[in-house]
Amino acid sequence: MLQPLRAGDPTTVGNFRLVGRLGQGAMGVVYLGYRSTRPVAVKVVRPQLAEDEYFRKRFALELEAIRRVGGFHTAALVDADPQAATPWIATQYINAPSLLELLEQHGPVSELGAWWLAAGLADALMHVHSVRLLHRDLKPGNVLVAADGVRVIDFGISHVSGGTGLTTGSAALGTLSYMAPEQAADSRKASEAADVYSLGATLVHAATGHVPFYAQMPIQRTLDIQPDLTGLPPALLGLVTHTLAFDAEDRPTAQTVLEEAMGRLLDFGVPTEAQAYPPLPATFLADVLERQATPVEAPQAIPDPDPVVDVELDNAPDMAPEPVPEAAPVPRPAGQFDPGPQPDPKPDRWAARWRSRIEDRRSDYGG
Repeated sequence: MLQPLRAGDPTTVGNFRLVGRLGQGAMGVVYLGYRSTRPVAVKVVRPQLAEDEYFRKRFALELEAIRRVGGFHTAALVDADPQAATPWIATQYINAPSLLELLEQHGPVSELGAWWLAAGLADALMHVHSVRLLHRDLKPGNVLVAADGVRVIDFGISHVSGGTGLTTGSAALGTLSYMAPEQAADSRKASEAADVYSLGATLVHAATGHVPFYAQMPIQRTLDIQPDLTGLPPALLGLVTHTLAFDAEDRPTAQTVLEEAMGRLLDFGVPTEAQAYPPLPATFLADVLERQATPVEAPQAIPDPDPVVDVELDNAPDMAPEPVPEAAPVPRPAGQFDPGPQPDPKPDRWAARWRSRIEDRRSDYGG
């Protein structure tokens, strides 16, 4: 949910005006911003990390990942400046709750909802892998649930296949409860199969309401231990155990997961074309549609950094201002709605800035 800006937060980044906080993580803070009338999510690196060359390289890789994936399965890239004093990335803002939010508020999804999620996540992973990327941190918190499908977000620790990489064998990047054992042992061994493992772990959480593993240290995830599948619908058992196989070569591909999930959806009679709403529990769907229908907070005028100060002139006589005669009301046609007294308009410096730019550029086109 949108939170107000805090003391010390920037009010502008690049050409974007920031109006609130969307969240924060280890690498930075995500703000809701505007450059035009469309909202964007602006991720800004923490100032103390901006001086670290390693994190700058990580941020540049995240930018490359978002650019490669595009906007169908995730939030589209709008703008970025990885070379700024404080690097930032602006992406499309998707007004949808995360899968984690929905699970915490309403409990697990139905079997049908789990197959719908499996199909959407597998489709997203197929695209991610097709552009030679690995996500490496697929989990409910990084999945947005919209009425037209899921979106996979947060490519902060993604990896470009064939790249030099920025991880070391001792660094376990990702979230342990959803992480493949080979990735926990050595992040450089993450592969497409590791992303499929995370998909299976995400499905367990979605269908049962709890995580499949309770590891606290990477060493625990390197062991061949059985996941907690309590409450998992029997129909999902085969797919889940297949995706959570200890050996990477024993896991299915994302395409295999997609084909099985789509087959199950067809068995349920769920239309796969022009689908009105996703087959989610009523409480889930209500939250998704409510969030989608809720307007994003309108842009607010940035406070004037140079407010006008009334200065009393020396030796000026004490004079009361003359009263301004009240304007006569303008008659309205019969039946026309009267909105009543309107507040005095306040100057919007942001709007004034854009008007000035437009006027300056009109001369370039003979306007």
